[in-house]
Amino acid sequence: MKQQITQALTKVVKELFGEEMTPQVSVPMDFSHGDYTTNVSFILSKKLSLPLSEVAQKITSEISKDLGLKIGKIEVAGAGFINFYVNVNDLQERLGNVVKNDTLVGVKKEEKNIMVEYAHPNTHKEMHIGHMRTLITGESVARLLEAVGNTVYRANYQGDIGPHVAKAMHGIQILMREEAQARGVSFDQVFQEKKALPHKERAHFLGAGYVKGNQVYADPKEKEQIDLINSFLYFKVEGRESQSALSPEEQEIMWSMYIETKQWSLDYYDEFYKRFGTKFNHLFLESAMVVRGREVVMGNLGTIFTKSDDGAIIFEGEKYGLHTRVFITGAGNPTYEGKEMGNALTEWDLFHFDKKIHVVANEQAGYFQVIFKALDLIEPEKFEGKQYHLSMGMVQFSDRKMSSRTGDIVTVDDLLDEVKHAASELMKVDVLSENERADALEKVTIGAVKHSVLKVGTGQNAAFDIKTSVSLEGNSGPYVQYSYVRTQSILGKAGASELTQVEGELLPEEEALARQIYHFPDVIEQAASDLAPQVIATYLFELSQTFNSFYQKYRIIEAENDEKKAQRLLLTAAVGKVLAQGLSLLGIEAPAKM
Repeated sequence: MKQQITQALTKVVKELFGEEMTPQVSVPMDFSHGDYTTNVSFILSKKLSLPLSEVAQKITSEISKDLGLKIGKIEVAGAGFINFYVNVNDLQERLGNVVKNDTLVGVKKEEKNIMVEYAHPNTHKEMHIGHMRTLITGESVARLLEAVGNTVYRANYQGDIGPHVAKAMHGIQILMREEAQARGVSFDQVFQEKKALPHKERAHFLGAGYVKGNQVYADPKEKEQIDLINSFLYFKVEGRESQSALSPEEQEIMWSMYIETKQWSLDYYDEFYKRFGTKFNHLFLESAMVVRGREVVMGNLGTIFTKSDDGAIIFEGEKYGLHTRVFITGAGNPTYEGKEMGNALTEWDLFHFDKKIHVVANEQAGYFQVIFKALDLIEPEKFEGKQYHLSMGMVQFSDRKMSSRTGDIVTVDDLLDEVKHAASELMKVDVLSENERADALEKVTIGAVKHSVLKVGTGQNAAFDIKTSVSLEGNSGPYVQYSYVRTQSILGKAGASELTQVEGELLPEEEALARQIYHFPDVIEQAASDLAPQVIATYLFELSQTFNSFYQKYRIIEAENDEKKAQRLLLTAAVGKVLAQGLSLLGIEAPAKM
């Protein structure tokens, strides 16, 4: 309908005023102002120096002939807005389509190849809530883009080499030596015991090692050892002959320990990917991009990249209004920027994208400006205008500060445990079996965490509050999930195997619900276009509010007559389908019972 109105307005404006333009048609916040509205009268009045009311009335009169009975009502409101109201029969027809077919009927389809790269955790650390936010947001963005017809390729670029790894490697060796000495056992025995730990405990140990490595890095002797480890690992992943001062025995031990502990991190992260409902098409590793990244940078030395006085290879961003960044250090190691060159081209080879979206913290905005410019210059036909940084704010807690270097962090493990404990108070033990309770509790926990993150605009900081996240009375995932469960309980009690569409008048609360459901495709299109999951989260909360108010005021199964019962059951079923689909777009499952 939005497209039909836009097309009709374009035609009428051309016929009446000789102007070629595509008027903007939007969905108003308040449906008392119509299902769709346009400000085209203001634009034409100013441009043609005509009275605003005259322009609005002419357009309204002419477009009524064009659309005929497809629109219930067209009116001029306020100073000159033109509002369009869908008629009740169309609202009821959409309800029937939603229940019988698919909630995505009516969504405008795109056909682009889009890569969404998100999560980006570093190995040898525990996953913290910043990475969790990019994981949650990236998955929702991918689902929204798929909902409007795009082919989406999910990518994850994980940092498995660099100073942070060397610090963790050195730190865990210190911790294991200290433990071996305290217990009077061998270093190897301690290492074997760590290998046998569950994924979570191994990851916690790696995190403790990283903290220890950071603590001792201030000591010149410890720093020298960590730098040796870092240099050795770079030589090793590139397949170059090592020039490290580490002894052959130390090198062998270090390499085997690196391979082993890296897998600990990857196993640990894989559990989270599954738990959060993400399955990546490809997991890229930073270590695999060292060689190609070096080749790309050195292949463009003298044109795009230059050598600094200290021997580093740099990109002089000031030429383009940006800042200078190092792509290969003076020691010859590609930086994250340098490896990004190899990763970008590798990703292009696997998936010829029309657009690539990087879901990364907003503090990396300057970094991506430089990266995008360098890639545009290296391979303009592949990258120019195709890359976008979806800037992410931080996740904050009012009662704690975080730093991975000091170990003062809230890990995803800890957060989920806290939320699950709080959510357990919502589960009705007397009406749920043990398996049902466990299933619902996990879905509510994940739903609470995801919704708390996704209801906030991506560029804004998200303030996480455990109590608010599991509330059944506010803007939370469990509130929306419980609203869905309520719809299914009503339908189950009604025993309606077939839902019939009944034409007739709708009460104001019924019509309000129907109009919200009617606009679900518009909401999806907006959320996908703006890469804004919060649009879906807000819509689901408001739909839940409207439905629960309706439920409190009117009887559904025991309605005053069969026609009303059929209307309200159809409404209830449509609300349930839209809530389930909307939650799915956020990566949240709708439990059968709560």
